[in-house]
Amino acid sequence: MSFSDVIRILRLVDENPFEELQLEMEGLKLHVVQDKHERSPTQPSATKAPVSEIAPAAVPEPVREPLGAAVVPAKNAQIHGTPVLAPLAGTFYRAPSPGALPYVEVGSAVKEGGLVGILEIMKLMNHVTAPCAGVISEIRAQNEEFVEFGQVLAVIDPERVG
Repeated sequence: MSFSDVIRILRLVDENPFEELQLEMEGLKLHVVQDKHERSPTQPSATKAPVSEIAPAAVPEPVREPLGAAVVPAKNAQIHGTPVLAPLAGTFYRAPSPGALPYVEVGSAVKEGGLVGILEIMKLMNHVTAPCAGVISEIRAQNEEFVEFGQVLAVIDPERVG
């Protein structure tokens, strides 16, 4: 996470009704507390400004075991089919739990709106669904991988409807 990312997060907190935000990711721990109650000009402030602290977090690297036969080409590789994109940045899960079978594999038939994976964003689990019907031709994100907004997670071949 870059300094500009931290600034963007602080601006989002300032512009939204959040009073407190705790974020831990990629070895960074960010805790922001802000008092947003309305005050009269003569009323003293309990806190003068938003309080924020940034400290490196000791995060052990998770053990990553390959899950199924995923085809993972380079991130900038050309796409042949319909991409399944990450709606936000977060941790992508290909399976519902450790040791469970993945939601889809290369060659799996999917329906439009069918579950392809789960994206964890600040402890909230969000379904990643297929934008069209077809067959999974590529899986570009590994289980428990941190993915960026708009990153291609998988590719669907809409010509091969299973």
